[in-house]
Amino acid sequence: MSNENKSLVDVRGLKMYFPVGKSLLAKNRRWLKAVDDVSFTIGRGETFGLVGESGCGKTTVGRCLVRLYQPTAGSILFDGQDIAHTREKQLAPYRKRMQMIFQDPYASLNPRMTIASIIAEPLLKTGMSKAELNERVRELIDLVGLKPDHMQRYPHEFSGGQRQRVGIARALASSPEFIVCDEPISALDVSIQAQVINTLEELQERLGLSYLFVSHDLSMVRHISHTVGVMYLGCMVERAPVQELYRNMLHPYTKALMSAVPVPDPDAAAKAERIHLSGDVPTPIDPPSGCRFRARCPYATERCAQERPELRDVGNGHFVACHIV
Repeated sequence: MSNENKSLVDVRGLKMYFPVGKSLLAKNRRWLKAVDDVSFTIGRGETFGLVGESGCGKTTVGRCLVRLYQPTAGSILFDGQDIAHTREKQLAPYRKRMQMIFQDPYASLNPRMTIASIIAEPLLKTGMSKAELNERVRELIDLVGLKPDHMQRYPHEFSGGQRQRVGIARALASSPEFIVCDEPISALDVSIQAQVINTLEELQERLGLSYLFVSHDLSMVRHISHTVGVMYLGCMVERAPVQELYRNMLHPYTKALMSAVPVPDPDAAAKAERIHLSGDVPTPIDPPSGCRFRARCPYATERCAQERPELRDVGNGHFVACHIV
């Protein structure tokens, strides 16, 4: 079976540049390179975890995949069809097959609409009768662990975890196959985070959903993902099946990122080596030549400044973009 048939989403050479400044002349225009040549695939019923520092381009990748942004270059194959540059009117058949759960469960919900209206909104143009619409909303409410008497309440009457469940129900309304989860637990209390993750896993098992899971929480990404990609300054620096990556980290940035994860055992934490990176993250408007990470890498060589490393296969489905590996 070909890779296209196995995967639901296949991203190839994705680039997303934003113009900076007000110059009308193309030659004088500067670009913020939020995503610069990123490739990966997401299998059917699988979760692809995307990690990295703030500003590395994770959320931009997710927004490109659901076509909230039109990519500057590259392709996004969704079920074998390239939607990267498809016109808005032609995207309608794909819109209901892909949805997004946003980071802030309060800002993403209209405070003037009831929960029932919020969840029903994606279904208004499906031709459902009012009775069918109410029945579908009740199903979705029950599916995410809320109660029927919540339907006529407003977002401010719920906790953060409950609001995020409303966001999940809204994303499920059109029966999608693929959902971008944009840091869906970062705004929640730790005690609530596990509940939301369990809900996502149960829904994936029951409905066969595929996820792009964007998060800073590396321990949660390890728990929910099948494959993990590590991004730095718009580029994918490492990608591997989850157990392979956490067992055998190869890129210096990945090692530094993982060393920052808190260890619950005090004795183990005291023995763990914390890798401190020098300097600040460079600007994506004027990124370094060669390897984007070289300015902060303790192992950088002259080659790193001159030649951009390609993401290459080092075995076991493990890909890394580093000259020293």
